[in-house]
Parts: sequence; structure tokens; C-alpha cells
Amino acid sequence: MQISKAIPTNVITGFLGVGKTTVINSLLANKPAGEKWAVLVNEFGEIGVDGSLLENNQTGEGEISIREVPGGCMCCAAGLPMQVALNQLIAKTKPDHLIIEPTGLGHPAEILAALSQPFFRSVIDIKATLCLVDARKVSDERYREHPVFQQQLQVADIIVASKTDLYGAADIEQLKTYLALLGLEDVPVYGQQQGKLDVNWLAQHSAFKTPAKPLRMGLTVQPHHPMENTPGDLPAAGYEEKTRQADGFISIGWRISAQQIFNREKILQLFARIAAVRAKAVMHCEQGYIAFNQVDGITSELNVDAKPDSRIEFIVPEDAALPGWVDIQACLKI
Repeated sequence: MQISKAIPTNVITGFLGVGKTTVINSLLANKPAGEKWAVLVNEFGEIGVDGSLLENNQTGEGEISIREVPGGCMCCAAGLPMQVALNQLIAKTKPDHLIIEPTGLGHPAEILAALSQPFFRSVIDIKATLCLVDARKVSDERYREHPVFQQQLQVADIIVASKTDLYGAADIEQLKTYLALLGLEDVPVYGQQQGKLDVNWLAQHSAFKTPAKPLRMGLTVQPHHPMENTPGDLPAAGYEEKTRQADGFISIGWRISAQQIFNREKILQLFARIAAVRAKAVMHCEQGYIAFNQVDGITSELNVDAKPDSRIEFIVPEDAALPGWVDIQACLKI
């Protein structure tokens, strides 16, 4: 791979629903003019929605490139699927800056270990790893005791308490107490609101230490996951359903023919009715294509460019009731 200068690269991690997509959208919207930025995004689910949620930044042509690795945590994507996607993204775009967003259930230590291997050393300049955390979640045992939640904090060079406009100083102190229990009292903690980060945080150096045993990059056969947000062939029914279960959560999603027209209000009602940790969609509605993104029961909407199909996905605790195709049909215009 012919790269004249190693690419500054940040891993931005954090648990489900913490606001990583909002933060990355803000960074992309405010990047230095004329710079090319690239994002490699991994999703827990198999459908692939996050790429579309990141695509609507209005910048110069070719200045932002998004690549998805759907279907799983970065610990499995850190083998062949990630290597292929990352190589192709860099070769195609030759970015000035790279952001890697593991899924909210991803293991960032594995992705950092992969980036630290000799294969990438002349290509990738690893900068600060940022971990976003909602300080209120520390009081929830489902988060506090989760090994992925803990690992995301343990690899961070900077911990960002997200959505601080929604809670108070007592929650921040509770977070700091929890970090001390993990031996992380020396890691800087900053607050963040409305998705806005101090861009200077990205420039700090990574303190990640390369594992003593090198990874076998690209040698282990991994499950195949689609690399592109492309329509592909849908079954005769006009939709496909995919589910995935791991780490105490289940994702269920659908990819649906663009010929189906959805009712915006019914989609919002569906989002309000289902108690999802994360709900997201890009749907062909009467008003055009609309991106829906729900976190903590609050749904945001954004008009986006036309897509080859509609996509909707819910991530719920494994003991929760799952939505079904009949719920999706109820959102159809007809």
C-alpha cells in the first residue's frame, strides 16, 4: 500500500446508545476544509444502517468516505473482514484522517492490537482512543458489570462523559468512583454535550501497548459479512430479516425493497412502543428517505439522499420481546 505519510487514526468507542454516531457526525461536519476523512464503522447487527446515518454531511466532493463492516463485534472483524475493508478504504480514498467506530458491543483492545501490528505500522498512526460513556449507566449493573463496557473504558486514553446536559455532578462523581475501582483514576475525563468534541483531543498520542504475541492478521477464516451498503438481491417477498445474539443483546433488522412506501408517523409510533437500547432506520417514506435514530427513548430524524432500499433495526436485551415483520407491515403506507 503506497502511503506517503502514516494516517492519524482514532478509535472512538463506547457502549450501545452512548451517542458515537452523533459525535462522529459532528466531527465530520467540522473537519478542516479540504481534508479527506474516512470512517470505518462496525455494527452489532447484520443489516447495516449506521453508514447511512453518517453519510449526509455536506462537504466537498470526495472529502468524506464511509465503509461498513456489519455483523458483529470488532474482535471478529479484526481478522480478515476488517483488514480487507480497511485496506480498500485507505487505498481508494487516501484519507488525511481516519476514524474507526467499533460497535457498542465491540472489543476495542482487539482492534487496537490489529492496528499495532507490523503490517499497519507504516500506514496507521494511532492517536488517542476516546471512550464515550453515559455516566448514569454506571448505576445499572447490566452495564457496570459487563466485560465489554469495562474493556472500552480500560483502553481509553480519554474518557468522554457524554450528554452531560442531561445529568448532574453526582453522576460524574459516581463515574469517577467506578473508574477508580477499575484502576483508571488517572485517565482524563471530559464532559460532552450535543455531540460536540474538542478536536484537539484527537491529536493526543495513544498509550496502547502492543500485545507481546503478534496477531495472525488475515490468516484465520472468519464469518463472511457484507462490506458495502449495497442493495443485493432481495427474496421474492421483497424483504429479508436478520438477527444476531451475543453479549446479552439481540439485534433484529429488515432490509426492504425501495418500492415499499412507509408512513413516517407509524414508524415513530413503532419506535416509541418498542423498548430498544438502540433503534435505527433509513426508510422510504411519502416525504422521501428519512433516517431515524433512537437513543434513550428520544428519536431524531434527518432527511437523507435516496437509498437502494429501506433498512430498520432494533437492539434489545436478550430477555426482551422482539418486534416482528407484522410490526413493520403496520408502518406501510398501504
